[in-house]
Amino acid sequence: MLEKNEAGVEKFEIIAPLLNPNLTVCEKRRLRSEIMTIHGISERTLRRYMAVYKKSGFNGLLPKPKSKGYVKAISEKILQAAIQLKRELPERSVRRIITILEKEGLVAVGELSRSTLSHILSKRNYTRKELLRSEFAGKTAARRFARRGRNSLWQSDIKYGPYIPDGRGGKNRTYLISFIDDATRVITHSEFYDNQRLPMLEDCFRKAIIKFGKPDDIYVDNGRQYTSRWFRLACARLKIRYMNARAYSPESKGKIERYNATVEEFFQELSLEPVDTLTELNRKYKIWLEEGYHRKPHSALDGETPMERFQGDARHLRMATAEECYDAFLHEETRKVDGTGCVSVDGVLYEAGMEFCGKKLDLRFDPFDLSRVEVWYSGRKIKTVEPIIVREYCGRAVKTNRGTQVGRSRLLEVYSAENAKKIKRNSTFLSFANLEEEKNV
Repeated sequence: MLEKNEAGVEKFEIIAPLLNPNLTVCEKRRLRSEIMTIHGISERTLRRYMAVYKKSGFNGLLPKPKSKGYVKAISEKILQAAIQLKRELPERSVRRIITILEKEGLVAVGELSRSTLSHILSKRNYTRKELLRSEFAGKTAARRFARRGRNSLWQSDIKYGPYIPDGRGGKNRTYLISFIDDATRVITHSEFYDNQRLPMLEDCFRKAIIKFGKPDDIYVDNGRQYTSRWFRLACARLKIRYMNARAYSPESKGKIERYNATVEEFFQELSLEPVDTLTELNRKYKIWLEEGYHRKPHSALDGETPMERFQGDARHLRMATAEECYDAFLHEETRKVDGTGCVSVDGVLYEAGMEFCGKKLDLRFDPFDLSRVEVWYSGRKIKTVEPIIVREYCGRAVKTNRGTQVGRSRLLEVYSAENAKKIKRNSTFLSFANLEEEKNV
């Protein structure tokens, strides 16, 4: 399931620029040309991705189940030759690389599968997208940021925050995660966290969406928090176009960088009355955000405050339902069911069922709330389970289906037959013994 989702995210990110409803015919034509060049796909493939997405949404982009089989191995020598050809000219398609290898006599005609070689090159990050990423980032970064209308584009960044006591005599560094609406400068959500674990970013993003709706696009840098599979998967599930900025590129994230500079005002005031807990830090920051930023006239908004500009914008908001928002941010892990029918997530034990002993299940869960976990098997949701409490006596094992109901035990039948023969022999011996006794009388 995890690999299928990753493949779906990659396809969604390929077509995402074309999903902007405000594009002109000329802009669409130019974007299609760029996409085909960067990702090394044909126009037919691109149009197929668009068609299945419009028909079935994100689920339509997921790979279809394949029959079980194996991937034909490619020798390391041939693979290195293919990689060299790709590095020489990133624009070379896999089909062209195979043609060169065949013409040079390195492989026999038809011996090398295009899909197999493409899969291996992708796994090793020798794709046209990866090799040309830096070149095209510089060409496309600047022209994507003249947005009009609330929620057309959000930017995000992580800023170092103040230290707070850790309760053990030391101090913990805090981190401020913020999301800003490009058009109105509203901070859709911003919060301090005491570590940089990946779910913190998703937590902040989810809170922003719940309060202000879904943005059309999200623009972030290449930090590991923003390139995590879970963040990208959440964007794809919510139909939010995910875009990367160039590293150390201030013009790419100008508005969020400007806001981070404004936050220094809060840090200066905070130095006069330091806080001891994360809760108190966020309480004071929330007051400053609402009163010292959202309700304050902004120089780039013709004297309006960010909140006035956002509330006065007539652009339709794409709100997310509670169920949609919950499902979008679920993490997924594969676990093997133990001999007691249980699986664990982050040390928490769940009962999957004795019928799944020894089998691998896909588990979907909210990393911030492990009170329930979805159990999936073979791409189908089986049940939702809650944590179990292990006691000294856990009850009898559940009987499993043996496949056929015969209604008899062949072993017991054999034993019964042998026992009947033994009884018969004993009775015969007793009869002869009685006869002998009668003769002697």
